[in-house]
Amino acid sequence: MENGRFAKYKYFTHVMINKTDMFMITRRGVLFVTKGTFGQLTCEWQYSFDEFTKEPFIVHGRRLRIEAKERVKSVFHAKEFGKIINFKTPEDARWILTKLEEAREPSPSF
Repeated sequence: MENGRFAKYKYFTHVMINKTDMFMITRRGVLFVTKGTFGQLTCEWQYSFDEFTKEPFIVHGRRLRIEAKERVKSVFHAKEFGKIINFKTPEDARWILTKLEEAREPSPSF
């Protein structure tokens, strides 16, 4: 990834989608990361929790749907946009949805 660009994000958890793709959850949002041929990591897309337009939900048993504001360079609006992540099993999808809900909970302040 781009030389520490995501260093300020507090890691929460991740799940491997397949051999090269990873869905990562931080305390600020989500990232979809791909491992390249030479081992480099590339963030394909990311959303902060503030950009979510709905609570994430599971579709067809093993697909996690995230709806967020699309980053449109328009003065007038930001339209609805979403991503669907296909997991190997329904259990993986439910587990990551639970972790996503936990990461979005406010941290206790002492």
